[in-house]
Amino acid sequence: MANIKVEFPRRQAMLSIWRKYWDADGHEHEDTHIELARVPVFVWPMPTQDGCFIVEHQDGRCQKVQSVSLTFLGSKELFSQYDWSE
Repeated sequence: MANIKVEFPRRQAMLSIWRKYWDADGHEHEDTHIELARVPVFVWPMPTQDGCFIVEHQDGRCQKVQSVSLTFLGSKELFSQYDWSE
């Protein structure tokens, strides 16, 4: 039996890490979100059924995130600057 390696084309992006605030009733305040950091990730090509994307971090762990938290690296300069695939 042959070993077959399947690879999915993934796009590089920056993932925004947000701090969210809630009021006393437990409702989220959209206007008080603060971006704490941005980290490079690989984004899997297809969104999930709930509209999120699966991202892969540098350490190999995967996470489901909202598309609003992603900034895709469209230019070759940005792509090269954050390329950690090699």
